[in-house]
Amino acid sequence: MKSVSVVIPARNEESTIGGILDDLNGAKAGCPQYSFEVIVVIDSADDPTGAIARAKGAQVMLNHLGKGKGAALETGFKAAQGEAIIMFDSDGSHNPKDIGIFVDALEKGAGLAIGSRVVGGSDDQNVIRLFGNAVFTFLFSLLFGVNIMDVLNGYKAFRREIIADCRHRAKGFDVEIEIAAQAVRKGYLIVEVSTHENRRSGGTMKSHALRDGFQILWAILRDGAGYRMWRLFHWKKKGG
Repeated sequence: MKSVSVVIPARNEESTIGGILDDLNGAKAGCPQYSFEVIVVIDSADDPTGAIARAKGAQVMLNHLGKGKGAALETGFKAAQGEAIIMFDSDGSHNPKDIGIFVDALEKGAGLAIGSRVVGGSDDQNVIRLFGNAVFTFLFSLLFGVNIMDVLNGYKAFRREIIADCRHRAKGFDVEIEIAAQAVRKGYLIVEVSTHENRRSGGTMKSHALRDGFQILWAILRDGAGYRMWRLFHWKKKGG
């Protein structure tokens, strides 16, 4: 693995994107064995986030696929050329200096590496988020037969084959479920790495507990049931 694409969805994050990209550029310099491209995806050409990102050397893409994190990431994924893709948030909660940890996990055989706030801790959690993440992660692990502690963390790295030929249905925060489900279905090893979540350093929170919670729950149940049926079909086909 020689090339890595970093995809960052950003909407009205002009107060944070400059510092994030400075940290990322420093982290890239610490991984000279890889070639990096950085893609920042914005929803509006009027968003000053884009101009700042360009000044820091990032490629800026305008999202035409609809509002939401999943739609923005889909735009970035389609443009990405790297053998591996790293995604993280643009509000300062994820530390770009940790990219080496994620790339190392892929080099050691993982198909998907998820940053674990359970291990690394968080300064930006509350009771509702903690409870929701625990419930959704438990349901995902149960339906997909894996052992994951923090499936919803938006700091992820994965081999591009995981999303190849993927029918992207997730337009919001359910994208976290879609990526993990694709990794399971394609038989890739999923690992979690320790990364600390900072308190957001600017902008406004884009998630909404009730709306996004139902969206995430539906994605888990839909994709989980589909995976179970797919496994049953292949088991019967093999004469099991």
